[in-house]
Amino acid sequence: MYKTLGGRVECVQCDAKSKRSGERCRAPAVKNKTKCRFHGGAKGSGRPITHGRETRASRIEASKAKARIRALEDIGFNIDMFAPESTRTRGPKPKSSAGALDTLVHLSSLGIWSVKD
Repeated sequence: MYKTLGGRVECVQCDAKSKRSGERCRAPAVKNKTKCRFHGGAKGSGRPITHGRETRASRIEASKAKARIRALEDIGFNIDMFAPESTRTRGPKPKSSAGALDTLVHLSSLGIWSVKD
């Protein structure tokens, strides 16, 4: 049992652990539960359970969007649109640049873009 309020009240301590520090939560658990109100003991609290938030289709769509951004960034660097000391976008790069390659082929066929030597 866990004593709180200056040792006057005995209650169950929340058994949630921090991923970062590995320490246990020090808050008292909600009555008849093992978690405190912050970690899912109370109704509507804690981390929500969602299924399908990240599906295969949404990952593919995000990868295509990243590929388009990467292609536009490549074009900007090739036509010296950015300052020489600027860096490329940080973060994950697209897994496949098939959509970006189509865009570049189309732009090069129009004579708008070409690879710098």
